[in-house]
Amino acid sequence: MSEPKVKLTLLERARIVAIEAQGVKRAAAGIEHQPDIDRRIARIKDRARKRANGSK
Repeated sequence: MSEPKVKLTLLERARIVAIEAQGVKRAAAGIEHQPDIDRRIARIKDRARKRANGSK
């Protein structure tokens, strides 16, 4: 199931880029399974979705 598009703020985008950069560094070191990176990105997107829907 595809998740609906939510408009991210510039700060949220920058945070996601920083998290992904950390994941790339780990991948270069040979660590392929990184569920914590996925959870952190999902958490940012969930906050943006809640913000867009007007709930806290």
